[in-house]
Amino acid sequence: MKYSDKVKKASTILKAINGLSEDQSIDIVYKGDTYKVSVYKTYNDEMSYSVWKDYRGMNVSKVGKTSLTLYTFDMMGQKTTYRLSLLDCSLLPE
Repeated sequence: MKYSDKVKKASTILKAINGLSEDQSIDIVYKGDTYKVSVYKTYNDEMSYSVWKDYRGMNVSKVGKTSLTLYTFDMMGQKTTYRLSLLDCSLLPE
């Protein structure tokens, strides 16, 4: 699959994520599990995103054209990163 085809396939979810305003969220399905993508305003008035499943969550460091780059820190300060492919995601029907 060409990169341009991947961008087109991920565009619907990317538009939904970028269309969120402060304190809004959407539910997505990724590899059979439901996740909540939330947006909030930081202390310097920038919009920041996070992805949650139950009580566990990760912050979004980058919203790309075909993926979200996620990160979190554990109790010992160890950073964990993950790249969530938007190609494997779908919007949860409302």
